[in-house]
Amino acid sequence: MRTVFVTAIAAMLSLFSTAIAIHPGSEEEHAQPPWQEASGWPDRVVVTLPKAPQTSFAVTWRTDNSVAATVAEIVEARDDARFDFGAEQFPAKTETLKLTERDGYDGTIAISFNKGLPDANFHSIIFEDLKPDTIYAYRVQGAEGLWSEWYQTRTAAEDGPLTFLYIGDAQNALRSHWSRLIRAGFQDAPKADFILHAGDLVNRSSRDLEWAEWFEATGFIHGMIPAVPLAGNHEYEYLKIPEDAQDRLLSIMWRPQFTLPEEPTLHADLQEVAYDLRYSEDVHFFVLSTQSLRIEEQAVWLDEQLGASDAKWKIVTMHHPIFSSGGDRDSPNKRAALLPVIQKHGVDIVLQGHDHTYARGVIGQTPERVAYKSKGGKVSTMFVNSVSGPKQYNFRDNDWDGYADDEVVLVRKAENTQFYQVITIEGDELTYEARTATGKLYDDFVMKKDRRGKKRITKGSASTMETRLFSNTGEYKNP
Repeated sequence: MRTVFVTAIAAMLSLFSTAIAIHPGSEEEHAQPPWQEASGWPDRVVVTLPKAPQTSFAVTWRTDNSVAATVAEIVEARDDARFDFGAEQFPAKTETLKLTERDGYDGTIAISFNKGLPDANFHSIIFEDLKPDTIYAYRVQGAEGLWSEWYQTRTAAEDGPLTFLYIGDAQNALRSHWSRLIRAGFQDAPKADFILHAGDLVNRSSRDLEWAEWFEATGFIHGMIPAVPLAGNHEYEYLKIPEDAQDRLLSIMWRPQFTLPEEPTLHADLQEVAYDLRYSEDVHFFVLSTQSLRIEEQAVWLDEQLGASDAKWKIVTMHHPIFSSGGDRDSPNKRAALLPVIQKHGVDIVLQGHDHTYARGVIGQTPERVAYKSKGGKVSTMFVNSVSGPKQYNFRDNDWDGYADDEVVLVRKAENTQFYQVITIEGDELTYEARTATGKLYDDFVMKKDRRGKKRITKGSASTMETRLFSNTGEYKNP
């Protein structure tokens, strides 16, 4: 969470005199719903993970702009009815966010989606010096005496098994259609250590109503289970970029409402959107911002970080896929910069979004072994694209045949289906399951490593579902 500076509205500029140009949506405009309004009560409570998740966690929440300063409390959870006795109180950091305008490339520009909304205050705290693998209870305050409920969350273990949910693009119809998917994932893995959101959490990056819907859909979930969010293309403003611009403009909402790790070696534009997370002794995550123009800088950083990591399992996550699966989409420049680094360091799995289809494929597994023969197939890196929201695309023509030079083999695909993925890592095994919104198993595998780090797919697919395509599934209309 970083301070947002806004200036008074400057003279109207010919290029940016109206609203921020973001992809149009199909939602009808309605009166502001009561659950969007900020008040003296704390809302939009979300736990995120700083650099040391074994001994710390961060919490961010919102109030109206009358709450200039506030506090949070924490205590180690106990079985006593009055577990809250002995809770410690700490001051929060507070920043005011102006919702109706922002700094642009060449002056202040209006955000018409938020017209008429008052400023809001965002508050954050990092609870530190905690015990690993321990349940803590915490609550946050808005105005004096106006407290949230007590939430419980667990710090990361130093080693041992890890389970997390991986969710592709939410983006559209968040409250009406996406909510069932994220809640189904929670029902399936209620003790997940965190939930990874692979970008495009909303459709229009700085529209407060969409973020209100996102938080309404998740409810209490992210007050308990930490969020690991990635910035997708829809978390950046769709503005014409001047030739001398160094990067795109990130949503005004991102840094105020998510407290994420900072990387001092990276440019200021990449803070809290590109970072690494050493979750345990065995597992190391690397988060990239592929909508940023600073791809080459991130590739150099990723190369250095992967080379320095001694974790058994290395996972890279980004929004734009290395191997696209949606329609005629492709990102050859991103692939050229990042794939050599991924292959050089033998990254185990790459988790992605963006293409509004489901695709899973591997490098290092020969086509005849794709059907998971009993001896298993040797693999180098597994690639997954997934989507959790209702907006769906046609799959890429000719599947992944166009990527033959990179020796990637498509194993499983789908259209017209919302997915969540449950991933468990324990010792030498990574278990992966992709499930539909009704909980049906669609795709799964187990990746095993030997003592030399060689990987092998050792389990056959347990799913009995046929490949889901627009041609054999229900009627579809873009939300």
